Amino acid sequence: MNTHLQDPFACFPSGVVLVTTGQEAVGIGALARSFGILSPASALVVWTIDRHAPGAAELEQAPDWAAHVLAYDQAALAAPSATASGELRVHAGADGIPVLEGCAATLSCRRVTSFACEDSLIVVGRVVGFARSDLPPLIRHDGTEAVGIDIGGRPVDGTTTATSLSYLLGAAFFYLYGKMRDVGGRLGYDNIEMFVLTALGERGGRTRLEIETLLAYSAHPTSLQAMDDLEARGLIVSHEPSNGVVSDTTFDLTAAGRDVVGQFSRAGSQVQAGMEGLLGLPETVALRALLCRFTEKIDVGSPVAWL
Repeated sequence: MNTHLQDPFACFPSGVVLVTTGQEAVGIGALARSFGILSPASALVVWTIDRHAPGAAELEQAPDWAAHVLAYDQAALAAPSATASGELRVHAGADGIPVLEGCAATLSCRRVTSFACEDSLIVVGRVVGFARSDLPPLIRHDGTEAVGIDIGGRPVDGTTTATSLSYLLGAAFFYLYGKMRDVGGRLGYDNIEMFVLTALGERGGRTRLEIETLLAYSAHPTSLQAMDDLEARGLIVSHEPSNGVVSDTTFDLTAAGRDVVGQFSRAGSQVQAGMEGLLGLPETVALRALLCRFTEKIDVGSPVAWL
C-alpha cells in the first residue's frame, strides 16, 4: 500500500472479516482487505484479499466459502500468523459449507465470479445462509483493533457535565463503591479493612509501606490500626523484616482471610453481573476494553502496583 494512504485509510472503521473454504475439520482462510454488500436485493456480497496471500488461489476457485466477522475475543485469528499455514479448524454449517465457531456473524456464500485487479483478488458471492451471535465484533480503526459499541445516539462530546469523563467515571465509581461497601458492611468489615484484604488477595507479601501507599493513592486514610486489627482477628499474618524496619514488614492472608476475600470476590461478581445486565454484552466488552487501555496508561505513573 502507498504509505501516504495508510493514515487516511485508517479512518475507516471496519469489521475484521476472515474468509474460509475447505472441507470438514480443516479449512483454509485469509483475512479480507475489504468486505461489502454489492446488492441487498440479490444477496450479493464482495470481498478482496491480497492475491498472493496463502490460500488465495484456493479461495478464488472455491465453489463456496464463508465470510466471518470476527468476535471481540478472536483477535488472535486476525494475526498474520493465524492463516499463514492455510489451515483453520472449521465445521460444517447448516448448509454444508464449513464455518468457524464463535464469530460475531457468519455468511455462507456460493461463488458468482472472481477476478484479479493488480495485486488484489476480488470475489463476488451470493449469500445462501447466515448466522449472527450476541458477541460484539472485532473492528479495526486507526491501525488498531477494538470492539463495536452502540451508544444509542447519546452525546459523547463531553461539552456538558453529564457527558464529561470526570462525571461519568465518578458516577460509575460511586455506584460500584456503594454496592461493595454494602457487602462489606453486611460481612462486618469497614472500607479500609476490605481494601487491605482485597489488596493482599490480589498479591500477598506486600509490605506495610506498600499497603499504606496504596491506601493513600486511592484516597483512603492511612490506618496502621486496620492491619493490626485484621491480624488480631486471624485474617492476615505479618512477617518481621530482617532489617528491623517496621515499614518493611510484609503481610499475607491466612486461610480465614482467603475465605473472606472469596466472599468479597463472589459478591463482586454478582455486582458485575448486575452491571452487565444493565449494559448488555457488547457494551460491557467495549467498556472493559477501554478501561483496560486506560489503566495500562495510568498504572505507569502509579507509585505502587495494585496487581
